[in-house]
Amino acid sequence: MNTKNYLPLFLFSFCLLFSSFSTPHQIDIWEDLEVFHQAIALTFHPAEDGDFKPIRNDSDELLEAAKRLSETKLPAYFEKKENAALKEEVLKNIKMLLEQSEELHNLAQNKNTTDTTLFTSLKKLHDTYHHIEVLNKKSRQK
Repeated sequence: MNTKNYLPLFLFSFCLLFSSFSTPHQIDIWEDLEVFHQAIALTFHPAEDGDFKPIRNDSDELLEAAKRLSETKLPAYFEKKENAALKEEVLKNIKMLLEQSEELHNLAQNKNTTDTTLFTSLKKLHDTYHHIEVLNKKSRQK
């Protein structure tokens, strides 16, 4: 199955569903981070099971989600004075996430890249994403 055909539809549906349940009180939802989460989930989890077709075929979708995240305005809670250090760290990690996504995309497009090398790069990107999630959670709680 070529997930590339379904990824944009899935991401659009996810955002539509996500936004339909939001209320004025849910200002702490970072939609672009959720979009990246869905994109990496569709590539990382199959790779964990030894299926590298999604990452080889859809690395451009993951890169686009990283670019979108890097261009987004951070949620308002990052602007709180007590979140200044977290804001700086999250911005640094988003830049790293974009660089890692570009590197992963280049590796995925190279037919000579081994699955092991590809998974190492994908895992590093996945770890960076999770670190951003932790920073986001900490910032929301302050």
